[in-house]
Amino acid sequence: MVLADGSIVNANARHNQDLFQVMKGGANNFGIVTSFMLKTYNINQVWGGIKSYSLDQLPALFAAMQEYQSQPKKDLYANLMLQAFTTNASVGAVLNMVYLKPVVNASAFAPFYSIPTTGDTTKIQTLTQMMNGQRVPDLTRWDWFTTSFRPTASLYQKISNIVTKAPELAAIQSTAGGSFAIGVQPISTNLIQKGKDHGGNVLGLNNVNQTWFVSDVGWILSEGDAVAHNATRALNARIEDASRKEGVYEPYKFMNDASWDQDVISSYGVEGQRKMRQAQRKYDPRMVFQKLVSGGFKLPKGK
Repeated sequence: MVLADGSIVNANARHNQDLFQVMKGGANNFGIVTSFMLKTYNINQVWGGIKSYSLDQLPALFAAMQEYQSQPKKDLYANLMLQAFTTNASVGAVLNMVYLKPVVNASAFAPFYSIPTTGDTTKIQTLTQMMNGQRVPDLTRWDWFTTSFRPTASLYQKISNIVTKAPELAAIQSTAGGSFAIGVQPISTNLIQKGKDHGGNVLGLNNVNQTWFVSDVGWILSEGDAVAHNATRALNARIEDASRKEGVYEPYKFMNDASWDQDVISSYGVEGQRKMRQAQRKYDPRMVFQKLVSGGFKLPKGK
């Protein structure tokens, strides 16, 4: 990393551990990362792909997702993400699935197998081939909002109603090419614990099974910017309010899926922000990256 004073340092589990920890969630507040090393795993053949569904199967998919997330022991080779394009019935819902072994129809995904599909690309293939099969809608402008919660069957039922019937959907569709979609990302306690075991981070995650939920909006013309942003923010607020009323709201906001006006770093909690300010005083006492680097999610002011 290059620090504000021009010095070059290593940040890892052995050197500058405090900087290593705050960089995991710290965005552009501390320095410029010029290189990094990752642990790799020997993965070649996997089972995976995309299962497609009509939009009327969304309640069943949410119910299956709840069952999948409620398993007492997470299958570490299984992962998936549910997406639904609720303003575009011709696309419907899609389930991106991967099992990191060449095993067809692994039992981890059993809750989904009985739901009728409109398309299915799942097969044994390389992980690279599976990833290359992902779809990207052809829209020129995008925004998104994130929220987190502990999954329950009743909350998923409420979310299914919100994302298909909320009045904000009409506002989104009034923009040129306006399209709304959701993403449901299941996060297991195993994943959270691994983050803590490998040097820790400042994310403030509670060690519970949870969902990182994203509301996506796409449109074509700049005239629709404010309408798309505000409508999607209101939709996300409806979902967040429903999770609060159920008592399953999680404060963490996943930075990759956050909109520009969401307060991501505050969602890490008091202790995470304390560590970040302490590192800032040590590695960037003049607050160069806080004040002179535009964009990104900045560390809120505090003592």
